[in-house]
Amino acid sequence: MPRFCVLASGSAGNAAFLQIDGFGLLIDIGVGPRLLASRLAAVGQSWNNVSAALLTHVHGDHWKDRTLAALRTHRVPLYCHPAHAEALAFYGPAFEPLRSAGLVRSYEDGAPLTLSHDLTCTSFAVPHDSEPTFAFRVDGSSGLFGDRWSLGYAADLGTAPAGLIDMFRDVDLLALEFNHDEEMERSSGRPTQLIDRVLGDHGHLSNRQAAESLRCILHASRTNSLQHVVQLHLSHQCNRPSLAQAAAKQALEEQQRPIGLHTARQDRASKFLEL
Repeated sequence: MPRFCVLASGSAGNAAFLQIDGFGLLIDIGVGPRLLASRLAAVGQSWNNVSAALLTHVHGDHWKDRTLAALRTHRVPLYCHPAHAEALAFYGPAFEPLRSAGLVRSYEDGAPLTLSHDLTCTSFAVPHDSEPTFAFRVDGSSGLFGDRWSLGYAADLGTAPAGLIDMFRDVDLLALEFNHDEEMERSSGRPTQLIDRVLGDHGHLSNRQAAESLRCILHASRTNSLQHVVQLHLSHQCNRPSLAQAAAKQALEEQQRPIGLHTARQDRASKFLEL
């Protein structure tokens, strides 16, 4: 049975964990190895359950150098785009030892990546001010008869392109950024340059934008497969869980069927969600 949880989500660090048939996939490694271990322990897991790590982009809240070193210690391969590898080699002293150990693997935009015999990941480049940044669709099978399931993950993006909407059709679980409330962002007192960055097409999805993207994904889907929506990367200063949830519920209520809504947190791991 595939299971997914968010270990940390927000500007202080991001990591999520997908587990299927003994294979454990970290999506982003934006917290230190001790905190990552404690968050894994909170959901009954450990570094021994981590089989691979997958990187969305190289902003500092999505990778930590000490965690790169921990990947090498635990013999966990890191999957990243070649452009990520260049940046990590420049900024992360622990990256070259990881690569020298044969533990750095690459993926290409739009090309299916086989992670295990029943797990495939497809990347999609999204607009964000860390080039390149990727969203992922993970497809797998489980059970005696190989029941198919899929997960969509997009943590940092300024807009949701039509191609991303299409890629996320018919997923069973959608993890999507609900970063900020637009009015709270505009009145936050932050520097104008930062506000413009967040609100721009290469910044972060607002509650309104994310809810509209969710609505579009649901309308594009041909099945009623979606079971869970996970809200990612909420701004501590410019959002509230209640606001993000209210925006998502408007889109979900149009479906007239139960779909779980979950808001990821920075300060603790979420519970496992089964697909």
